[in-house]
Amino acid sequence: MWASIAWRLFWRELKRGELWVIAFALFLAVFSVVSLSGITQSVKVALEQRSAQFIAADRVLGSSQPFNPEIIALASSQQLQVAQQMQFDSMLFSEQQMQLATIKAVSPSYPLRGELILHRSTSLTEGEVAALTVGQIWFEPRLLDLLDVTVGDTIELGSSRLLVGGVIVNEPDAPLSVFGGSPRAIMHLDDVAASGVVQPGSRISYRYLFAGTNTQLDSFAEAVKPLLTVHQRWRDRDQQSAIGGALDRAERFLLLAGLLGIVLAACAAAVAANRYSQRHVQAVAIIKALGATTAQVRRIYASHLGLVVLFSLLIGLIAGQLVLVAAESAILHYVGDFRPEFSFRPLWLGSLTCVLCASLFAARPLWQLTITPAIQVLKQPAAQLNFDKWQLITGAVAVFGLMWLFSGEWLISIGLFLVCGVFIALLLAVAAVLVKAAKPVAAGQSSAGKLALANLRRRLWANSFQLITFSLALFLALLLYFVRAELIGQWQQQIPEGAPNHFLVNVSDAQRNELAEFAKTHQLQPEPFYPVVRGRLVQINQQLMREEATKEDRSEQQTGIGRELNLTWLDNLPTANKVESGQWFTAQSRGEVSVELELATRLGVVLGDQLQFSIGGQMITAEVTSIREVDWNSLQPNFYMILSPDLLQGFPATYITAFYIESERYQLVNQLARQMPTVTVLNVEAIIKQVQDIIAQVTLALSFILVIIGLAAALVLVAQVQATIEQREQELAILRTLGARYAFLRNALILEFTFLGALAGLFATVLAEILLLTLQQRLFDLPFSFHYTLWWLGPVSGAVLVSILGWWQLRQLLRVPGAVLIRRVLQG
Repeated sequence: MWASIAWRLFWRELKRGELWVIAFALFLAVFSVVSLSGITQSVKVALEQRSAQFIAADRVLGSSQPFNPEIIALASSQQLQVAQQMQFDSMLFSEQQMQLATIKAVSPSYPLRGELILHRSTSLTEGEVAALTVGQIWFEPRLLDLLDVTVGDTIELGSSRLLVGGVIVNEPDAPLSVFGGSPRAIMHLDDVAASGVVQPGSRISYRYLFAGTNTQLDSFAEAVKPLLTVHQRWRDRDQQSAIGGALDRAERFLLLAGLLGIVLAACAAAVAANRYSQRHVQAVAIIKALGATTAQVRRIYASHLGLVVLFSLLIGLIAGQLVLVAAESAILHYVGDFRPEFSFRPLWLGSLTCVLCASLFAARPLWQLTITPAIQVLKQPAAQLNFDKWQLITGAVAVFGLMWLFSGEWLISIGLFLVCGVFIALLLAVAAVLVKAAKPVAAGQSSAGKLALANLRRRLWANSFQLITFSLALFLALLLYFVRAELIGQWQQQIPEGAPNHFLVNVSDAQRNELAEFAKTHQLQPEPFYPVVRGRLVQINQQLMREEATKEDRSEQQTGIGRELNLTWLDNLPTANKVESGQWFTAQSRGEVSVELELATRLGVVLGDQLQFSIGGQMITAEVTSIREVDWNSLQPNFYMILSPDLLQGFPATYITAFYIESERYQLVNQLARQMPTVTVLNVEAIIKQVQDIIAQVTLALSFILVIIGLAAALVLVAQVQATIEQREQELAILRTLGARYAFLRNALILEFTFLGALAGLFATVLAEILLLTLQQRLFDLPFSFHYTLWWLGPVSGAVLVSILGWWQLRQLLRVPGAVLIRRVLQG
């Protein structure tokens, strides 16, 4: 019997729209989670796939031993794409010149990711696009000038003679280090044996390149373990490179967007559940007055909730997947080689979100609803929101659980949860004070403004959750907008237009003037000269150092101790450095050293420690007076140890500098190399191009996520206004009966939403500024700056957005004639 009643009531409520509010809230929660988590994952996959181009594969296995056919056969048997690569340094000889070059020999399937572009010409911008063929070799443009050869000429490599095929326009896995080495050349792998350059003891780098799905690659990595030796290891994306840092920041930003989206959806579900239970107090009382038991009422409303959950879950999953498909299509349009990867994570996470929101937000209000006594039929329903401590506790647990599930980061989840909790408590307290203070102003209600204030004051607690949600929505939009602007601004400043793209190393003191004259003649702007002295750290506080790897192997956190370091002395703090503790050198500094933060942490070095260096057979001692944080992502010379000038000025030194040369003037590099053959010129144009490309892609991804979050916030605002329509109908019916005119009611309504929006915008601004400070300094390592624009943008946007949304949804209600409105209220 109860099932039949429940089913009839369910369809009746659907027709009347009573269940649509909570259904929409649950749908919004599922839709937000599925779409945001799916889009976040797709964007991260796209960025990871984009980064795979920088190693020309999805996974790379490096080795110092010749290729093992068993590894290649195993990879092929598991349906992976495979390519092979050898790299070594060797002398190239032409008829007139000779030059040390870095040779890369690759198999025909190279590259597996990215694109190798070769021009059968001496120009990077013009010429026939060619393919790598046996018997030919391809050069960096400057190598053509250094060897004085052109396309079709013959060069010697060991015992073989190869034809010059042309120039390398794009090499996906070109070195991303400022100190990249000699000019580069690419040849076919089959030509290596004939050259005879590979001999026992030769320093050859072998690489296996693999491409496939993550599942295939993970399975292969497990299967190949018995075949690997200590000379072979997997190569991962370098998190310390500029590109690695950009991708890492992008992932953190997307994670933040997902966390805040969950909080927004949870708040919408909480408000909708409370509103729904309030509207059905009279209905439950009537049912009980007709003889229904509490158990029957619970089964009726539990079935309603179950059907609503099922309906919302199904529609939310479908809508979220549709948005995800559209997003992947957009990503594919902008990132042509994007390969979508299906994942069940957004689906089960959305389903779990729906269940948690229903059980921990909606179930408690419905449980309280079912114990409504029959005598309640003789009473008027409560006009204010009743706070249930158990619902608040379960809601808080649900919010934190969703945060943790969505992010997988305990610390971020705890921090954001505590911030939101403090924010809500402060918001309620301040709102109560402001509304109480407005009581004298609202007295009389003789104007639209006074009526608006009176309405806010009268429904203070009933509107509390609404104000919280408005504030969180605005806070979310403001935070994402400003964080996005800060991140992109920092990335663009990292590689600004005209940034130095050629580094000059091993410049002698005598060549500094000559180099300055060369720069002046050709209208170049050189960077400052950084002196370099080679030395070894041998003691810390009179304790001998043990032998360790050098700084070149930063990927394993083995930072330059065992071998010689590049030491420098500087009067001024470098731009990419920040003193974390201690004090930078002064004019009176004597015998001092500044140590990089990560190195100091690993060595246990603190302020006041005594470091002893061996330089050119001499021992010098320096006291640690400052510890610096270094931005290793900046394309500038950076040093682990900077000594005070008095310690090193007496030692012979070489210098490092840099300048910018347009690509069409690359011949100047060769001219400089001939004029000063002892100076090593390092071209980092490939690094700058790829970092700028990543910045463009990440900017697009962040903009897309911001649009999705903004739409979700707008949907929550719409849901909040819809939840108050019934109560507003009653108020308008009373005011119409008392003779209130349309213009008066319209102005009061707009002003009420304007006050509410401005107040929410102010709260959102305060929270956003506080959280921006935390994120910039703790999470994204950005310098904090006060956001003056935020303080007018928040309140103004809140007032405008909330008033427009409120007026748009209630405009039809204001046009209903008074008699019709009164009849509708009496019948409801």
